[in-house]
Amino acid sequence: MLGGGVEPDGSLPYMARARAARGVELFKAGIAPRLIMSGRCGLNDPEPAVTEAAAMAAYARAHGVPDDALFLEEAARDTLGNAFFTRELFLEPNNWRSIRVVTSDFHLSRAAWVFRKILGARYDFSFISSGSGLPPRELILRALEECKLTIFLNEWLAAVEEGDDDAIDNLMERDHPGYADAPTLSHDEMRTRLAEIANINQIAGTQHWITHGTPPQPQIPQPTPSGRRKADRRKS
Repeated sequence: MLGGGVEPDGSLPYMARARAARGVELFKAGIAPRLIMSGRCGLNDPEPAVTEAAAMAAYARAHGVPDDALFLEEAARDTLGNAFFTRELFLEPNNWRSIRVVTSDFHLSRAAWVFRKILGARYDFSFISSGSGLPPRELILRALEECKLTIFLNEWLAAVEEGDDDAIDNLMERDHPGYADAPTLSHDEMRTRLAEIANINQIAGTQHWITHGTPPQPQIPQPTPSGRRKADRRKS
């Protein structure tokens, strides 16, 4: 499950809670024998008191998932980190080759692109969505933001072949502003380029589409103890 934020008190906001609930559902249905919670905090967020992974694990534990089925990846600050550190810490050491990635509906396309770039053809992976609970206009804005980020990633990682471990290691250890000690790309340079992409594609002007105020969030269906709910087995 990919992290989706954490509240100051350590609880999960709606979207992150929906991702955790989806993972619990897959575990109880027998589809996922173990759950990897991935995420520290956002790329530009301050250090959290509780990581996204720890908060999701607490949710899963409270809904009946045993500790020996929970694995925490607490370094990732973006989707690249989710894929990279999950591979480094759990997939490669354990020779786990078949995985399902759970994330919000609007994030599926970019997450698929990133995981394909990081993992390559050695892995069998598919994606399972969890509802974002966003109203239609905000969902459109999120989709435009995803478009902007995907354009940026296509530019930045253009020379990196899918599954090229050496190139990907260099990217994360030397170039990435979220993980490298002296990154070749700074946070400011990244923000500037993202703003340029938004302006070129007229994404920045869509802010007025969002209605003011926070809409009420739908209730997340709680995982059933029996696990009889049908989980999505389809490959993306």
